[in-house]
Amino acid sequence: MLSIIKPHIIKALVIIAVILGSGFGYVSGFFSPIDNGLSGLRMGLTSRPASQSIVLLEIDNRSLSAIGTWPWKRSIYAKIVQESFSHGAEELAFDIDFSAQSSKEEDYLFAQALENAPGPVTLAIFQQYQDSQKGNHTVQINRPIAQLNENAWAATVNVLADSDGIVRRFPYAQMMDDELVSSLAASLGEYQTLHQGDFLIDMSIRASSVPVYSIIDLLEGRLDPNIFASKKVLVGAGAAELRDTLAVPLYGMMTGPLLQVIAAESLMQGRDLQPLPPKWLGLMSAILLSVVAVLLFLIRRPLFAKLGLLALLGIVIEIVAFAIYLNSRYVAETALLQAQLVSLGTMTVLLEVRLKSLLLSLSRKHNQSLVNLLETIVEDSFSGILICSQDGKLLEVSDEARSVLSGLGYQARKEALIGDALPPALQSALQTCLRKPQDYGKSHDLQEVTLHRPVRGAESERNWEELILEYSLTPSLVSPKDDKAKTNGDQWVATLIFHDVTKERQEKRRLAYLADHDALTGLYNESGFCQTVDQTMIENLEENALILACEVRRLDKIQHSLGSAYGDLLIQKITRELSSLNAFDLMGCGPQKELLFCKFGAGEQDVDRLSALIADVMEAPLSLRGHQVIAGSFIGVADFHDGGQLAEEVSRAAIVAMNRSKEVGGTYLRYTSDLAADVMHRRVLEREIIDAVDRKEFEMHYQPQTSLANGNIIGCEALIRWNHRDLGMIRPDLFIPIMEESGMIVDVGRWILDQVCMDAAAWNKPINVAANVSAIQFARSDILEDVDKSLQKTGLKTQRLQIEITESLFIADPDAIIKSLKALQSRGIAIALDDFGTGYSSLSYIHQFPLDKIKIDQAFVKHLPASMDSMAVINAIVALARNFEMDIVAEGVETAEQWEILRLAGCHIGQGWHFGKPMPNADFANLLVQQETNQDQSIVA
Repeated sequence: MLSIIKPHIIKALVIIAVILGSGFGYVSGFFSPIDNGLSGLRMGLTSRPASQSIVLLEIDNRSLSAIGTWPWKRSIYAKIVQESFSHGAEELAFDIDFSAQSSKEEDYLFAQALENAPGPVTLAIFQQYQDSQKGNHTVQINRPIAQLNENAWAATVNVLADSDGIVRRFPYAQMMDDELVSSLAASLGEYQTLHQGDFLIDMSIRASSVPVYSIIDLLEGRLDPNIFASKKVLVGAGAAELRDTLAVPLYGMMTGPLLQVIAAESLMQGRDLQPLPPKWLGLMSAILLSVVAVLLFLIRRPLFAKLGLLALLGIVIEIVAFAIYLNSRYVAETALLQAQLVSLGTMTVLLEVRLKSLLLSLSRKHNQSLVNLLETIVEDSFSGILICSQDGKLLEVSDEARSVLSGLGYQARKEALIGDALPPALQSALQTCLRKPQDYGKSHDLQEVTLHRPVRGAESERNWEELILEYSLTPSLVSPKDDKAKTNGDQWVATLIFHDVTKERQEKRRLAYLADHDALTGLYNESGFCQTVDQTMIENLEENALILACEVRRLDKIQHSLGSAYGDLLIQKITRELSSLNAFDLMGCGPQKELLFCKFGAGEQDVDRLSALIADVMEAPLSLRGHQVIAGSFIGVADFHDGGQLAEEVSRAAIVAMNRSKEVGGTYLRYTSDLAADVMHRRVLEREIIDAVDRKEFEMHYQPQTSLANGNIIGCEALIRWNHRDLGMIRPDLFIPIMEESGMIVDVGRWILDQVCMDAAAWNKPINVAANVSAIQFARSDILEDVDKSLQKTGLKTQRLQIEITESLFIADPDAIIKSLKALQSRGIAIALDDFGTGYSSLSYIHQFPLDKIKIDQAFVKHLPASMDSMAVINAIVALARNFEMDIVAEGVETAEQWEILRLAGCHIGQGWHFGKPMPNADFANLLVQQETNQDQSIVA
């Protein structure tokens, strides 16, 4: 009876052990890798096409090569927005980080594109962990900058990687600063419910069926105009160098944006998978154990039959799981059930064979297997491993160690003495460890050694290269294997494990160098320059130093005409020339390629000399691959008495002076408190001008243009004025450059055309009106369309509008400018060249550009009649204009005597305070009425 009961007790204990063990494995997540593998296998056995309603617009290698250095300008993304919707996109999303500020102009252009987008645009939010202290992690939420965030939707792009680093799940939504934000996948996948939680991505949806296009094809117009019709477009990184790749099931690696599309497709197709609820899994487990218990313990069958039944059950379980996966949104985690089957099968085998005999057999082979295994591990290890006995012989040598030491000229092999097989540094380390192993302890601290590896066929004087090894040493006490060796007692061995970290250390040094040096010039960058100056001032107890900032004046023109590579060559050559002077203690290069110089102990008496040294180099002709160029310079100077207490403050002050020197001229400009006040005033204007149009603070004034023959008003020039609510009237030379730098001049220019045409259309006398158009407006907008719209809206006759341009327009794209000017002339609009003789004027420009009028700059008029030089210039301009059949307008006429001289010289029209100051529209309209009245009275008389 006892013999019958005992086996049943054992079998019951086996089932209980299987239940407890499998339950613990399930709760602890031990089965998760198996379940993940089985889920991936099921997904791999089927294939689903993408819906084609989501398109991936990819930043691929071709786009990077065509557009240039990453990160791209925000204006490029603005163009992507415009082009995507023009190609029929229903919705647009960006899987790109816009949390950092770009330039004000670039951010403005992108924000405008978002605001004007005809459909919704979604930008990315993401969390990242930032180590604030060792062991302390803080969460940082990166959002698009406020200027962009105001005009776009937001969605999270964080992915949920499992412990093995593979991404299988995506969130529906995530908490961001106490706000529940939808994920990008949920947004694209039209998932309406906003709640936390995640889902398994159905990787059976073929990535190859997702429509993918290159951004450069979109921007360069190579895509069908309706290719995105009624589709959602996701813009993201695809190029390998952008490193936006993730480990995923089936595919191995996949780009982050493509995975976002697959996740969105899962939601759209109702394939956002969820694990089968635990209660169902528990029920299946109970049923399985009951069936298995009957089969294994109550029914007498041969061992192989029982194992065959278990295998059949395992197959049935997987078939059911596969059917659940195909026909529902659930994934059955069958690893628990399979583990129970394997455990029960194993227990059955152990109960039905001679367990003791099996264990004895395994025990006999255990030691030898371990020895063989350890030898194999050592030999095949990617690390260099050396095991050395106390008598200095090598017991084990890994293949990696043998390879590295062979490159150093040493032959490391078993039984070799370390004195012959290792470099002296490693010999010494092993000998120290084995000499007093008890004192050495079981230290695993990493140490480094730098060795010299011979280079074959080296052409330079140095015929070796650096090899840096990171190693650890561990002493171990081992017992002898046989009785003969036991007489000598226990012995020590030392294990040396090393890795070649040469590339890592060299890269670390390179990055450390680039952290405070400029890559192009090899000089300190702005940060490194300032830190070095501050450190030197403290160490040498310096009380003052001069810091000079220099901008290459003609750099942009040289790059425009010869190419950006020549600009880099110019900067490098200037750097070498200035360094060779040995006149400065320190040189640096700022982020805008402005050069920085420091002279310790220098004072006011040294400013002229040091500035002249820089200017002489910058004004001297330089040869760049056969091209002779003159760089030119703008120089600003500051010291620690006026500029600040830290080098960063003084450098900023020198740069402020440098920028202002562009306006005032001279060899250099010294930083003063008055200059700082001017800069603060400019910053106020930059801030206030943004809303000036909305506040209706801009107004148009008109200055009469008078016939020098009879004194009648025959036209006028429209001049913009800014009447600030607090600051009063602001000079145009202060605010117009700000509008041109920010790009506002384009929108303000359109407003000027509208206002000028509207005012002129209401005057009682149909005289001509001249509107100034900036070179920026020509470059960034369609001037023909702007002019046509203004004329159509106001009804002004085309022949009454004149366009005034400045000579700065000549350095832009001449072919496109000539085409636009000729198109304006064909409409009957006259073109006038303003400020002639002060800029880039030459006979070639006059010949090439279609001009109707030349305006003589007031600089040549104001010295009349005293200046013979001015008179000679005016006569030359008049002769030139006559040859080209152009009208001549003289600016700055302030006296009757100047009027008469200019009339006799052949000028047709005069403009200046003698005929009338610039005045508001109402006053100018009254002036026209008064002139007409006076003319009528003179006729009657």
